[in-house]
Amino acid sequence: MFVSIVALATMALVGSLTATAQATSPIDVNNRPNPIPNQVNAQLDPVYLSLADPGCMIATPAQPSLTALFKAARQDGIDLGHGDCYRPYDQQVAARNNACGRGACPCAAVPGTSQHGWGKAVDFYANGYQIDNFTSRAFVWMRANAGRYGWNHPAFGEPGGACEEPWHWEWVGDGGQLGLDQVRYDAIGINPSPTGSGYRIFGATGWIHAHGDSVDAGSNEYPPLSGRVAGSAQTPSGKGYWLATSTGAVYAFGDAAYLGGANTLPLRKPIVGMAATPTGNGYWLVASDGGIFTYGDATFHGSAGAIVLNKPVVGMSSTPTGNGYWLVASDGGIFTYGDATFHGSAGAIVLNEPITAMAATKSGHGYWLVAVDGGIFTFGDATFHGVS
Repeated sequence: MFVSIVALATMALVGSLTATAQATSPIDVNNRPNPIPNQVNAQLDPVYLSLADPGCMIATPAQPSLTALFKAARQDGIDLGHGDCYRPYDQQVAARNNACGRGACPCAAVPGTSQHGWGKAVDFYANGYQIDNFTSRAFVWMRANAGRYGWNHPAFGEPGGACEEPWHWEWVGDGGQLGLDQVRYDAIGINPSPTGSGYRIFGATGWIHAHGDSVDAGSNEYPPLSGRVAGSAQTPSGKGYWLATSTGAVYAFGDAAYLGGANTLPLRKPIVGMAATPTGNGYWLVASDGGIFTYGDATFHGSAGAIVLNKPVVGMSSTPTGNGYWLVASDGGIFTYGDATFHGSAGAIVLNEPITAMAATKSGHGYWLVAVDGGIFTFGDATFHGVS
């Protein structure tokens, strides 16, 4: 069943981080990227890198936000491009020699220490030329917008810094903050706490942000999982959870028990979400075409597999009884099965970014939807506790 209504305007106000543009970067210039555990700068295992733009390899956790940054700039008429992204050791040596040869050693890090060597720095171009002016339209746009995607202009590159570099920006999304909330751009799941007074937000690379009275029981951003995280579900105690990847692999944390996965099946479409039964002894996986897979004591109540969808399914949540579930599409449309009831949708809202997941309240009389930028929409008796 698909129903779409116009949500309350107040819901839209918390729907996206993209409504928080500032005149200056909201991320502190003294923040720097975090190293990647158990890796060597400039010698990263290729599994830690992803392609963000043609010719631009970047640390996998930074890839979604960099891709979104390029898209946002181009939509605003800024032809944002890149020079160096990930810089292996030999390229760091060449950059250092070049800088020192010009008498500008502070403008290139000692080989093996550059933020480019963590895949968390990019030298930006605009309209085919390196951004080399602090008053240029491109730099002004970056100053106002890049922080919302976790990209920071470091102190050394600021006007009057050790080496003024308008073009050099660094990703601090796994350490930087916008207000009191970490800045990420790959939110894919949300789990409410058993009390309903908090929730966890999960990211595609396995990161977890706990809000309210939710707890962090561990994650696997480093090293990367076998596939991008596509869904999550928690145990009845709230002390454990499962993460499911797009390939159908399932990982258990805390007091969650592994009950099987779909990674051995010939999937027609990738897995995009999961939900747990009330007992914690079973779970469902859902694919982007609305197909449902059951494990443990989870039972089948219907699927959208035979429906021609306007937008792909991106997540699901189960009812308190376990006798039904909701599916949500990327446009915020809601599908109900079994004893699940409709409490509203984002289907009629003009979204800044697509919906990626949902979670039901403890009562089953409401649910949260989360967008890729971490924005939260509330329906029924779901309440707002902050963004990712």
